[in-house]
Amino acid sequence: MPAEPYDAHLGALLGWLAVGLAGANALSGALQVDGNQAIAWPTDLTALHAVDRRAPIDVAVVGSSRAHYALPPSALDACLSRALGRPTETVAVNRMRASGWALDLAVRDELAGSLRPRALVIEVSPEMLSDHPFDLASNVVAAARTRDLPDCLAAAGDGDVPTATCARPLTRGVESLAFTLARPWADHAHLTWMAVHHGGGQYCFDDAACDARNAAYDTASAARWDSRAARVLPQVAAQRFRDWSLEGGMASRHLEALLRRARTDGQSVLLVNLPVSADYQAQVPEAAYAATLDWLDAAATRHGATFLDTNTPAWQAARSRFLDPDHLNAEGASVLAREVCAALVDDALH
Repeated sequence: MPAEPYDAHLGALLGWLAVGLAGANALSGALQVDGNQAIAWPTDLTALHAVDRRAPIDVAVVGSSRAHYALPPSALDACLSRALGRPTETVAVNRMRASGWALDLAVRDELAGSLRPRALVIEVSPEMLSDHPFDLASNVVAAARTRDLPDCLAAAGDGDVPTATCARPLTRGVESLAFTLARPWADHAHLTWMAVHHGGGQYCFDDAACDARNAAYDTASAARWDSRAARVLPQVAAQRFRDWSLEGGMASRHLEALLRRARTDGQSVLLVNLPVSADYQAQVPEAAYAATLDWLDAAATRHGATFLDTNTPAWQAARSRFLDPDHLNAEGASVLAREVCAALVDDALH
């Protein structure tokens, strides 16, 4: 009997590989571990699935590392509970870095069904809305599913991500299952502390233990301002605003899709431009910043959302509230949470 052609063996191997990858993706999704990449930080995706919830989620905070630091769920809940006269539940669903595209995917994939919150607090910034999003490749690795391959390949065609990166959604299930088995989230002290008990985020404000932990973290991070000022600030304009434009590109289209879907689902949306320091703001091109504020104000009006600009000169000058040029410390997070809480009570949870 003649041997089968080599191509037939290769085809069978590729077929079984595709079946295995599809099965792993389906299994990781069913087990709710398909977000378990870079699980040590942020804790925020894990907080969604860490406890058995008895009541609907009131508020979900969605953004980048800035929101992870600036909007701790426990600080929002402390304020919201007092204002509304009932316990509330807020969770964080932040990515290490995020574009408008990644925000939409986080809401679409993580905050559906029984996890759909009454209100969304969405961090927005000029960097997030660029037609050429900063570090989009990391967003693909962290968030993309197979249904997002057309977007990824289009971005690869524009030179925003390496084409090979678009294969990552195909292997997500295998990576997530392996990561979960190798390092279960329940064995990680930081995840247990923040995800299970405080809804995620970098800081918590529930008790004296939280206060001590916040202070210890900020003290240990004292050198962070100088290191990030030296490393990040000189690159802001050239790296984060490379070929910047806001003309219906992938990031802005996806943010609009998020807003449309939220309105259809009866969710309130609060878009928040978070504070950055004066040193960071000085590196942001003025035209890009003005265009972003105009676009956000118009988009909020179009879709029945609320736009809150907290990046005021007073905040930018409050050096004592910043951990580094574009991330708040515990003091800043506590103060900002009260501002956002007031907007939620007035416009989203009334």
